[in-house]
Amino acid sequence: MKKIHLFPFLFISFLSCQKEDNLIAPEVDERLIFFFESFKQEGMLRGQNMTLANVTGSITDIDTEGVLGRCNQNTSGSKHLVIDSLFWAKSDLLQKEYVIFHELGHCALDRRHLDTKNKDGTCVSMMQSGNGSCKLTYHSQNRKIYLDELFLQ
Repeated sequence: MKKIHLFPFLFISFLSCQKEDNLIAPEVDERLIFFFESFKQEGMLRGQNMTLANVTGSITDIDTEGVLGRCNQNTSGSKHLVIDSLFWAKSDLLQKEYVIFHELGHCALDRRHLDTKNKDGTCVSMMQSGNGSCKLTYHSQNRKIYLDELFLQ
């Protein structure tokens, strides 16, 4: 009799653990959730099983010219991704993905900027600093190359 009651408890506990690994912080702006989930999925396709439960996100005005997004680390260890509201309003899906994935590269993968360039002057990484030392070309035809570099470094 006890074994019958124990099985449902263990099964529920197992499911709870599985869901916990996939959590996204509740303090993520609902417009960003799709991109957070997509980031996790792209990472999982490349063997990166990560949680974003300690990364919050918002869309707000960023006053610094030329800054489209930021990853701020709080003293508690949590991280907050900020996307500029003007950029958000005028950008297409792929542009938003690039900036959000770049910032999640900082927040979730602890990646630094990488301004290495290919022979043709294009950026090797989507983690480029934006200082103009390489030319960023992120589009649907080379998206996989940039995502492979992002998650496999």
